[in-house]
Amino acid sequence: MDGLALWREADCGEWKATAAEIGRALVLLEVPYTIVTAFRFPLASSHKAMRRGQEVRIVRNDLTHLVRWMASLKESIDAIPEGGPGWAFRLFQPHAEGMAIANLALSADWPTWSKKQAHAAGLVCAECGYDLREIKDEPRLPYDIRLPERPGSRRLLCGQCCAHGLVELERLARLAGKPS
Repeated sequence: MDGLALWREADCGEWKATAAEIGRALVLLEVPYTIVTAFRFPLASSHKAMRRGQEVRIVRNDLTHLVRWMASLKESIDAIPEGGPGWAFRLFQPHAEGMAIANLALSADWPTWSKKQAHAAGLVCAECGYDLREIKDEPRLPYDIRLPERPGSRRLLCGQCCAHGLVELERLARLAGKPS
């Protein structure tokens, strides 16, 4: 991971501190942070889409600002592995103009979600069920290949199942009247 993240569901009510309230406390402690919109997988009892929230993020290098207030945190900071997947879940999106790289706004704990949670969040290939969080397998990188009848709905496929988005790229270019 890239640091520490605290997620709060939108409209969490009076029983939990909001992201803004956590931010105000961090300002008093002189700890740099950012607040971003982030989504988590739906609850098991719900048939709804991803849950929208806000996440307070403190980057790895700024975590040392917290140590003076909580010395025991240094051990946890030192245990954060280097070279992790970071906060961004990157995917490829074919467009008529070419291939774009996009980031999904997921909560920072997305790499640790169970396979069932990843499935609920749409992070597995819609064709073969491959877990798209496996970043090490380059031929199976995630592509957002939307169905023509549902162009507004994200549909992730692995590179093997969608020919690395090239067929969709050509289809979109033909529809837009652009040479591929």
